Amino acid sequence: MRSVHPTTPELPPATPAIAGERDLVWATLYQRHIEHVYRLVRRAGVAEADAEDVTQRVFLRVHDLLAKTTEVLHPVAWLRAVTIRVVAEHHRFWRLRRVKQWVVEAGAALGPRVPTPEDRATASQEQVRVADVLTRMSPKLRDVLVLAELEELPASEVATILGVPTNTVRSRHRLARDQFARLWARRHGAWP
Repeated sequence: MRSVHPTTPELPPATPAIAGERDLVWATLYQRHIEHVYRLVRRAGVAEADAEDVTQRVFLRVHDLLAKTTEVLHPVAWLRAVTIRVVAEHHRFWRLRRVKQWVVEAGAALGPRVPTPEDRATASQEQVRVADVLTRMSPKLRDVLVLAELEELPASEVATILGVPTNTVRSRHRLARDQFARLWARRHGAWP
């Protein structure tokens, strides 16, 4: 199996043997990471109604990139970076049309008991509030907040995904938490 790196210059068109290998790499990435990519897409603020389409766009982009690259040192981080870029394109698309229907799956566990309809409604309302605040944030700060807080990734991995220095991630993370808290307080009062 050939490894892939997104910064490698474009190669000549793939031969059938290489194209078959690329399809095998793509199928493996798809099978192993479809659920993770979907979760990241949702956590990055894509509405449930659009999440499957955006997830599929991620894997279409990965397939196209595999035809142009030869090596990826960290496939999971690379896949997250592609996902963040596709999600950013999606947000720009909707922002231009002033549609704000993004919902973020907060991922908060309700505990070992079976959630009641009231629990689900409350969680859904909180997700909508969180999504509303996230959509009002600076995109650079929002990306760091989603990856560091919701995905619980270390600063070094967030830096790799976003293509910025680790210290920049740490600085943006602090600024993102402050911005989120200010926006939340303006819209919903004190953070619970």
